[in-house]
Amino acid sequence: MYKLNQRQRMFTINYFKTGNATQSAINAGYAPTRAEVTGSELVRNSKVSEYLAELNTQMQTSVVTKKEQKLQKLEQIYEHEPLPETISARDRILAISEHNKMDGDYAPEKHALLGNIVIEVIYRDK
Repeated sequence: MYKLNQRQRMFTINYFKTGNATQSAINAGYAPTRAEVTGSELVRNSKVSEYLAELNTQMQTSVVTKKEQKLQKLEQIYEHEPLPETISARDRILAISEHNKMDGDYAPEKHALLGNIVIEVIYRDK
């Protein structure tokens, strides 16, 4: 594990969440008068950098896991599991559509409403 003291650990977690080194130093208990310098020094600290990288890896793993769980649930819906009689054809089609969006099968779409003017931008893959 990383040899960080309590304030360094608190700084790192807060900095990971906010990206603000000065405020993270203050929140971790460092002197407000030196928080800007302390925050800058801590960001360059190799142990803090390693812990930030670990937090980032953990977050990415969590996001991927949650996405996989959502995709599995959508697959259950459009494959008639577990209760086929309660899932309508419309529900299955919506589940397939959402699954495809989450899996990246559709190009992104953007819509904007400006009073009576509607602008729609659709990105098409070649």
